[in-house]
Amino acid sequence: MHILIAVLGAIAAAFWAFTYFVNAASEGREAVRDVKGVIRRGKWNRRIDQRLIENLSDPREAAAIIIYQIAAYDGDVTDRQHQAMVADMRAAFDVDEETGEGLFAFARMAVGELNDAGNSVRKILTPVKDVCTLDEKQQLIDMMDRAAEVEGPPSETQRRLIAEARRALMDVQ
Repeated sequence: MHILIAVLGAIAAAFWAFTYFVNAASEGREAVRDVKGVIRRGKWNRRIDQRLIENLSDPREAAAIIIYQIAAYDGDVTDRQHQAMVADMRAAFDVDEETGEGLFAFARMAVGELNDAGNSVRKILTPVKDVCTLDEKQQLIDMMDRAAEVEGPPSETQRRLIAEARRALMDVQ
């Protein structure tokens, strides 16, 4: 009888040890998954947290942001400003209506994210500076002037942004 109780005790202890190690392994796998999730989430957050202007590569997008910011310095962008900017971008960039509206929408979103694109003019205009010719850069400055004048004479803030863009694009110190 003592042998039977000892065998049953040994079987119970083995079962308990087996269950304990299986649970520990399961918890270990969950911990590894949690760590992988934290790493994956961290990578995703770093990608999302990058500011939009860090990823600009299309000079048309950069130009659209600066032009929209000029108009936004007057307050809310009016329908007249909207139409004038889209028409100007369509003519300058040789794009269709849909692409012009897309650039306008992108610029509106970007300025909303940045709050004030004027604080990052050099960074925003990097694709323009790297890709565009001197004539194209001058064309952008002219577009900024026209956007500033849609609702009346340009304000001091608008003139400062245009001057800063001119310095950034033309390497004038």
